[in-house]
Amino acid sequence: MKDTITLDPDKSTNVIEFKNPSSFVSPYGSKYALYTKAFDLAPENSYTVTVSYSGAQVAPEDIAVTLGIDEPAIKQYNTEQSTAYELIPASLYTLPTSATIRKGERTADVVLKFKSNNFDFSKNYVLPLQIKSASTGTVSGNFGTILLSVNAKNKYDGVYTVKGTMVDVTNAAFKHLTEVGQPLEYSLETISATKCAIVDREYGIGAPAHVFWTGTGISYYGSFGAVVEFDPATDKVVAITNFYGQPAGNTRSGRLDPSGANKYDPAAKTISLNYFMVQPSVVAAAPNVRTTWKETLTFSHPR
Repeated sequence: MKDTITLDPDKSTNVIEFKNPSSFVSPYGSKYALYTKAFDLAPENSYTVTVSYSGAQVAPEDIAVTLGIDEPAIKQYNTEQSTAYELIPASLYTLPTSATIRKGERTADVVLKFKSNNFDFSKNYVLPLQIKSASTGTVSGNFGTILLSVNAKNKYDGVYTVKGTMVDVTNAAFKHLTEVGQPLEYSLETISATKCAIVDREYGIGAPAHVFWTGTGISYYGSFGAVVEFDPATDKVVAITNFYGQPAGNTRSGRLDPSGANKYDPAAKTISLNYFMVQPSVVAAAPNVRTTWKETLTFSHPR
């Protein structure tokens, strides 16, 4: 009870740490903060992170900071959060090994380089950045190591506003949300150089899914999320499949409706899509189409 508690910020002790490069996506209580960055496909992309002398004071002298990777942090995070991140190969990035926070200043920028053209789309790459040492001061226990999840985007990737119609042959009350005046956005998220999954971000699902109006509220089809495959040479949509299996365990598959335009227009930044959800366990008669969508997606912003 004789400890002196310092509440005056001018008397607090500075620490050396990484500033948040973006909003972190790791859940509350995780040991390490995880951030994510999606890059356009390119021979090389630059990404800046900032090393900070955080607290009330500025750097009393030049502070030399040594940087490196903390590979055990990946195992810790995967075990803690039941994820499957893996260390990005050294051939795909360049990390400066040092930075200097100048006397009288608070921060130093570190420019990372990533070769996104060579990313393996099937991998969950992460770069575990670590402040290994500092010539002066204390390295933060909370933000001395951060995890940067990195992936690549094909040219169709992004957030789109959606207009459309849908028909479910099992229930006429089911409607496309925009038919009943509800807003709808899709996030097209890269799976490969030619494929994107349609992900719901507006209604809190956060995974490949299709939301709709039931007549009394909003719902979505379980184990169904469309994967759109493009021909980059023509920008035509060449296939629609189900993210959860073709077919999934509930017999749901995706199928392109060839009667539609099914094409990306790079000038207007729109995608015309006509496609089906096929479910033989519910609609036994060929061609087993349960639900039909006719949609126009208009690019809104990068994700």
